[in-house]
Amino acid sequence: MNPTESERLATLSGNLKNDFSAHVGRGGAETTELDRVRNSLRDSLDLDIFSRQGIEWYRSAYVEAFLFMYDLSFYDREAGRYRIDEVLDDGEREFGGYDIILLWQSYPRLGIDDRNQIDYYRDMPGGLEGLREVVDRAHARGVRVFVNYNPWDIGTRREPGAPPYTDRRGYRATFPDTGAPAVADAEALGAVIKEIGADGVFLDTMASDDPGFLAPMERANANIVFNPEAVPPTKALSSIAGSWLQRNTVVPPDLLTIRWVEPRFSFRAIDRNADEHSDIIQKAFFHGCGQVVWENIFGWWNPWNEEDRALLRRCVRLLRRFSKAFQDRDWQPYVATEIEGVYAHRWHDGDSVLHTLINETGGLVDGPLLPAPAVAPDGRPMRHYDLWNGREVEPVPRSDAHLLSLSLARGAAGCIVSAPEGIDIDLRSGLEGRKKEGPDGIDRRRVGLADLTLRPVEPSLPVAAGEQPEEMCLVPAGPFIFGVRHNNRTAMEGACYGKMDQLWDKYHPREFVDLPEYWIDRTEVTNDSYRTFLEQTRYLPRDLTNFLRHWQKPSGSDHEPWEWNPPDGKERHPVIWVDLDDARAYARWAGKRLPIEEEWQKAAGFSVWPWGDGFDPSLCNSGSDDTTPVDQFPGGASYVGCLDLAGNVWEWTESERDDGHTRYAIIRGGSYLKVEGSIWYNASGAQPNDCHEKILLMYPGLDRCGTVGFRCVKDVAPVG
Repeated sequence: MNPTESERLATLSGNLKNDFSAHVGRGGAETTELDRVRNSLRDSLDLDIFSRQGIEWYRSAYVEAFLFMYDLSFYDREAGRYRIDEVLDDGEREFGGYDIILLWQSYPRLGIDDRNQIDYYRDMPGGLEGLREVVDRAHARGVRVFVNYNPWDIGTRREPGAPPYTDRRGYRATFPDTGAPAVADAEALGAVIKEIGADGVFLDTMASDDPGFLAPMERANANIVFNPEAVPPTKALSSIAGSWLQRNTVVPPDLLTIRWVEPRFSFRAIDRNADEHSDIIQKAFFHGCGQVVWENIFGWWNPWNEEDRALLRRCVRLLRRFSKAFQDRDWQPYVATEIEGVYAHRWHDGDSVLHTLINETGGLVDGPLLPAPAVAPDGRPMRHYDLWNGREVEPVPRSDAHLLSLSLARGAAGCIVSAPEGIDIDLRSGLEGRKKEGPDGIDRRRVGLADLTLRPVEPSLPVAAGEQPEEMCLVPAGPFIFGVRHNNRTAMEGACYGKMDQLWDKYHPREFVDLPEYWIDRTEVTNDSYRTFLEQTRYLPRDLTNFLRHWQKPSGSDHEPWEWNPPDGKERHPVIWVDLDDARAYARWAGKRLPIEEEWQKAAGFSVWPWGDGFDPSLCNSGSDDTTPVDQFPGGASYVGCLDLAGNVWEWTESERDDGHTRYAIIRGGSYLKVEGSIWYNASGAQPNDCHEKILLMYPGLDRCGTVGFRCVKDVAPVG
């Protein structure tokens, strides 16, 4: 390749920026030269994936739903079933129908215990068999299903076994205890894909697949496709056939090289934090691209409004109707228009010509605007149709072309089809038909952080004045300043309560809280105490998944937990693998209740740590391999005498909230486990007194964790 052409390709290696429209708009020799450069670039790339049979559907995948699996609209925990049909019905009614659903399972749950991202699929309701039913139902309705991969998840449990795996930081990951090589993430994820029948993999934070990542995926599904979060480099087109398109990449007159070189690449635009989407919907349509629909943003509800949903339905109908044109490899970006700031792309479908337009002038445009062909190659006269507004356009003859007068509002897109006489064009293609009748869909009322309803707390059996419950500490009455931060990690997304303008704030506003006196357990509830509770009550959770997962189960006692035994030597260790309801059941039996968050923090004290302002690793269990007995660190007691308020295990509080889409609880104190390697993990290790963590709740199998236990409180009877 000669130096001049190398330089030209270098300038086209990222975005084709501001001067591109001027060059292409001239037509003639300049357009021919750019076509030659484009063909040269194609010849230098391996583009066979775009002709592969079995993934043709991906080229016309215009709507992708980011399904945050913890949303109450996706899984009904009371009925114990996935609501996949309801989700797909809503998608058809409100967004024109999903082509892809992405099942997101991990962040922001990763790091609370040592389960890895693949464990979170295994531990979904019904396990992988349950997810297979979800996928099968989606497939029956013509919808493809993607799973998620987080490359940054390198600090949780590694998959035991061979072959060895070298992660992105360049070292060979090993199973921590034995030093045995860990199974490659790709192998483990490939097994999930095979088991549930997934069609693709979303590559979180990535722009392309790693070397060696593709083969295990293709062994699981020969037609697997990748969907990176970022736009890949052109050299990755040998294995990447689609990706997300972030907001800053769709602004005219920019044009991504990939879209120019290979229009069969499957782009879907996204602006997840926006409270209105009309701008990105229209800009993406201008480029022939669809959208990612994402409303539950890792636990905060950001619904699409009705106007945006209607606009997307319009665009989707046009994208699907003319999908062949939008994959035209001879398409011409930024063809000439009559008004500066109005941009047009030209696409071809046989003898028909399609123009997409966008008005970036900053005002209304109304008048002669777009040159269009007057005669088809076979000599038939051309007719012109404004499908955005559902009308035929009468042209003004101009030499060998037609000039079309159009009206475009500020920022508006447009779609013009020019077809030879005799070809039927449905003027309703871009218009809203009658909405399908059906049951109520997903509740899209916009709720804020203040709508996170706090679950009421039932009082405990009161302690009479002068009495002292065994193994409990008295917390005196009185006001204190309650100030709390989400965790001590760098990254934080989605606040717990407050105002929407505090959504990204790490610190909650400080407030005065006045509490009556109460008693709180000196230690975390132990395995031995929980066994006594089971023996006396014969408590049986409705769902036993992961309940006391580490306990020993005598043969034939799988559904009789009162027959189970804690691991040998751990009778005085805190009970773990219990969810909120399991903890509440124990508390009721004991005549107690769980503490609210404010009670927990007041018992921890007003210094940085329960024992003082400086961290001392000898006073708590943090960064170790396992739990320890609840009385092992007497020097770490708080001012009222409570032990293990930092480290050992996280503790459930009665601060459970629900906004109709996301249900979560607050846990306090941190645990023995420290998960390192990424800013995206939950807080881990011992936590300071003012740190809390938000744990998303779905169903018992996920809510029970190997690092979360609890302690109880008792109310004091009022005097008189």
